Amino acid sequence: MAKQRINESFLAIKERAALLALTKRLPDWATPDHLTAIGLCGAVLTLLSFVACLWSHVFLLGVVFGLFLNWFGDSLDGTLARYRSIERPHYGYFIDHSSDLIAQTLIIVGLGVSPYFTVASSLLVLSLYLLMSSYTYLRVVTESVHRLSYGGMGATEFRILIACWALFAACFGPSITTAEAHGFAVLDIVIGGLSMLTFLGFVVVIQKDLTRLQREERKGITSLEPAAEANEQLEVDQQSLVESAAG
Repeated sequence: MAKQRINESFLAIKERAALLALTKRLPDWATPDHLTAIGLCGAVLTLLSFVACLWSHVFLLGVVFGLFLNWFGDSLDGTLARYRSIERPHYGYFIDHSSDLIAQTLIIVGLGVSPYFTVASSLLVLSLYLLMSSYTYLRVVTESVHRLSYGGMGATEFRILIACWALFAACFGPSITTAEAHGFAVLDIVIGGLSMLTFLGFVVVIQKDLTRLQREERKGITSLEPAAEANEQLEVDQQSLVESAAG
């Protein structure tokens, strides 16, 4: 769909090398759809493991493995399609990003119901994820540019951040989610503040993009006016020649 893919995340270069090495080793019967399914299964496993952590921290192993499976399937499906030149621009784009939305929703909601986060904070994080996803898809439509990372953070870094936070919270203890200030969970206050700053930054970026797009389209219209006038004059000249020949 997009003519240009931009990935400037912290791990992008090393990740591309790892994905290419894995792609070359995949069996011939493996398809991008198989990998997409593996990614979704990893998200489901992550959700279930997060819920199970309410009873035992041992299930953090399932969280980490589920996040790995989600990365493996989600990152390799498109890479495999491009490597084998079996891309399906519309179908592939649709299934890849719709499965991303489902998987990340499952993972973030799972984090929220686990003992390592709060539901309120997870819903804020999910809303920001969906907001940035919507922005990404808007840029694909308006500029044919697919940006895969923002501020050095991509999907891979996001998964690592979730895993590290869960492990840190498990070591720190339940006070990380139960501590309160002025009747609100401290965690919710921090996440709420960061979410507000992110949202304001998003509004600024949107305003800049609108200004730039308006300037580019005006410039394009101005540059097309002489060409349009020339075409009109050419049509008049051709019509005159036809009338002269007829006379």
